[in-house]
Amino acid sequence: MIKTASHFTRNIKGDKLKSKRTQIILLAILAFFYIITISPLQAMATSSQIKVIIKVDENGFYDVDGKPFNNLIEVPKERTIKLIFEHIGKSGEKHAFVLLFDSDEEIESGTISELNKRTHIEFKTGEAGEIYDVFCVIVECNGMEHLIDLVIMAI
Repeated sequence: MIKTASHFTRNIKGDKLKSKRTQIILLAILAFFYIITISPLQAMATSSQIKVIIKVDENGFYDVDGKPFNNLIEVPKERTIKLIFEHIGKSGEKHAFVLLFDSDEEIESGTISELNKRTHIEFKTGEAGEIYDVFCVIVECNGMEHLIDLVIMAI
């Protein structure tokens, strides 16, 4: 049997078609793998965020029950922490906060007031013993002396 040029052309086209099918099948397998393994891991990482509500007025920082924090909040090491600042102060009070890392890196919150009751700072803690300072950065704030010494410590 003598093979013609059209026979070889058909084989090349057939090989390209098989290659495309193989690529599509591999892509489908990778997508399936992502859905059943990677996606749930990302969801678990997001759900492991620790939220700390910090109520604030001119006299200091309080927990959700209204008890003073005594200047120290302990949080788990190597976790994502979301500090939620909630305004409970008088009309006209405004506060904005900075979280200062040991490395002098800082993260600022938005401003809280009677019109904007909540703001937050989100960060990832390091190793056990690492310390982060939180303080109000509004110079004319009422109660500045009570809002400069909150310490967050990774344990």
